Amino acid sequence: MAAALPEFSPYPEMSFISFSQFIQTNFSADISLSTVLLMLFTMTENPDLLSLHARQQYSLVKGENISAINSWIKSLSRAVHAKANCSASAWLHESDMYKDMSENHIISSIATKLDKFAHHLGLIKYNKKGYLTTALKPISYNAIEAALVICPESYQCVTKGCKFRSLVQTTKQRDIPLVTLVKSNVTYENVPVLTGKCPSCTTLYSADHERSPEIDEENRFTKLYLNSAKYMKVGQKIWVDRVFSNAVVNGMYSFHASASAYREFWNNAFGKTQQHILSHRQIWQAFVQESIRSIAAFADMELSVGDNLAIDEVTKEAFLILGENGVIRAADQHACSECTHDYIETSDNTPTAHSAAVVGVDEDVEQPSQQATYSSSPSTSISAATSDNGMDIDKAPLKMVVVDGCCFGPKHCAYENCAEDLHNYRDAVFCAVHEQTHGAKCRVCNCDNLKIRGTQACHQHQQQWKKFVTQHKRQSASGF
Repeated sequence: MAAALPEFSPYPEMSFISFSQFIQTNFSADISLSTVLLMLFTMTENPDLLSLHARQQYSLVKGENISAINSWIKSLSRAVHAKANCSASAWLHESDMYKDMSENHIISSIATKLDKFAHHLGLIKYNKKGYLTTALKPISYNAIEAALVICPESYQCVTKGCKFRSLVQTTKQRDIPLVTLVKSNVTYENVPVLTGKCPSCTTLYSADHERSPEIDEENRFTKLYLNSAKYMKVGQKIWVDRVFSNAVVNGMYSFHASASAYREFWNNAFGKTQQHILSHRQIWQAFVQESIRSIAAFADMELSVGDNLAIDEVTKEAFLILGENGVIRAADQHACSECTHDYIETSDNTPTAHSAAVVGVDEDVEQPSQQATYSSSPSTSISAATSDNGMDIDKAPLKMVVVDGCCFGPKHCAYENCAEDLHNYRDAVFCAVHEQTHGAKCRVCNCDNLKIRGTQACHQHQQQWKKFVTQHKRQSASGF
């Protein structure tokens, strides 16, 4: 599902001299640039409120009261004054100030200025007779969007022997790539990507990595992933910022989503409205690169691998360097009230379940009422636990082990006493050797008959196979 694109009005057009003269005439000479910009963006960000304010300035129906400075514009002025957090002298012109000026008078004076400002910007769409000329739509910021350039974060070479030499731009103007940048879920087109080079050591400095020649190997280079990178390249002409990549990692972990699932979510929520669609490969690149940098930053190091490696090879190298044999350092020696609890040897909640309670199984059987029995026997109390050396212990703490969240079935051969790797991880159950010797045979233990095509059992064991399929299909799983 994708929302319809709203219609926008162009950004207000006026000369700078007209704008500056209005500010100098109506506001204090000491007003700051940030306060002026705050007022300007407040005007353009609140078209609905300005429409409410403008409508109340004209009487078109019998019994309506005209209010030039009404509660709508006063509420806006109060919000602006609170946001600016400055004194009245920094707002108002000298001619508008007087001694012991109350807060209400300050708000009314600012409201009057904002009303004049809205008219000056052309955001009041009523003519002198009080008729609406055109509806005020949301203001488009395309005309004032910043021109973004992706360039190296380093401004000088950090190689020890180069003595902090300045970097030169290596790419000729005609060869500078123009890419699409996804920044905080907003896409920017035709963003130039610049690369720096140290003339001394020939190290190339990019926005997300450094590429340096290996000392002992000719024509071989090392790629250093920068943990402090603001942007990352995830496709041939696609770059993303760290807000986007961090959202990918958190989304995939929090919702147990695949790269394809997150791609579908992002494209539906943001991509289609901006006419830009991402692929699951680009989402996976963002996930891998953000994960590498996060883990490397936690380990206080930066990952360095060979240049031009495929993403699968990068993950292997990253695991060898940062994996620490599968130990998650963020969870090492961790304990808190959420993940450490007292061990209970026997459950104190023992429901009397019946086979008919499983959805999709024996539906024609009368289902008994499900009542849980609770044990209050002191024999199950943890205080009665005894350690191996015979000493009485008060508690046996049970500590949760933090894993990476990825769950897989056994990855070794199913043949008895065989621990070899599977022939493939898609649908195999045997290693390469036992796939040749037992791949076509019945999967029931100690049965050497050939299995029937389309099943995993021989003719003799078809009944057991059908029962297995029925009990393990999705509709038979509890909770569906």
